[in-house]
Amino acid sequence: MAPLTHAKMHHDHGLWSSDEAHWHEDIRIWEGELNAALSELKKLESALHEHQRGLQVHAGAIRLCGQDPAKHEHALAGYEQGQQGEELLGLAREHQKEADKHEQQRRAHERVKRHHHTVMAHWQLLFKALSEAKL
Repeated sequence: MAPLTHAKMHHDHGLWSSDEAHWHEDIRIWEGELNAALSELKKLESALHEHQRGLQVHAGAIRLCGQDPAKHEHALAGYEQGQQGEELLGLAREHQKEADKHEQQRRAHERVKRHHHTVMAHWQLLFKALSEAKL
């Protein structure tokens, strides 16, 4: 081990002081970023509530989408059990519209699913990062 000289120790102290100045600058920047994030918590909460409302609207759309085929199925079952089935011709004409609506709902559901999975994955990463932080 080389003996420490006053010059070497003085040089080390200068480097350490420079490091500490940079670290304080980092912390000042990080505190600013954190304060900005904290000020946006209400926006985050609002966005999560909006996402929740979007899921509820989507669930309602799925329920509505299922009503026309259920009505058609009911009419088909009635006809097969001997009822007149006067509405079947009109319902058969509407079948393609039902198929189109169903396909549109399928695409919407996939879009909602991807968005929801993305939101939840980011949320879990953020929560994990914050809960595991050891400062």
